[in-house]
Amino acid sequence: MAEERPTDERRAPRRTSTDPAGEFPFDVIDYVPHLIAAIAQFRDSTLDAALREHGLNVGRYRVLGVLARFDVCTMTELANFTAIDRTTLTRIADQLVASGYVERSADAKDRRQVRLALTASGREIHRKALLVVFDLNGRVLGAVPDGESRTAARVLQEIVRALAPNPTAEKSIIYYSREALREDGAQT
Repeated sequence: MAEERPTDERRAPRRTSTDPAGEFPFDVIDYVPHLIAAIAQFRDSTLDAALREHGLNVGRYRVLGVLARFDVCTMTELANFTAIDRTTLTRIADQLVASGYVERSADAKDRRQVRLALTASGREIHRKALLVVFDLNGRVLGAVPDGESRTAARVLQEIVRALAPNPTAEKSIIYYSREALREDGAQT
């Protein structure tokens, strides 16, 4: 049976590519994701260059940051807290282990479950990298008033809620807390 085509009265309103208010180059619903993508690309590129002198990149730094905050993590936890896909995360973990920044161990109860933790040199390189990140973040948002930064953060939280692949990933990114996951009954 052929699919019925909606009549003119039942069609969804057609979006245009222009901003009705004329403030932005195109409709704000498309412009915001465009800006987010550009910001992520520009920041990661700048940060990669700055972290290179420490033998790191953005992905390695993010893994070190999670381990610095939570001490020991499973690969699943790292994937949730970093929003890095498992294949890339495994490669990053291998690189960090080879560099001596992270140690890998098997869980005593489940030998298939891998746990990662920072070494002393991992903690030291993370502290150095953290200064680089703080400097860049300060330059990026330093001129934005606190109230506007907070409003932007709340908007971005809503975008994460809309895009996160599951509730655990959403809570991991928004709350960056194991407690928030436990309260919700999420698996870590």
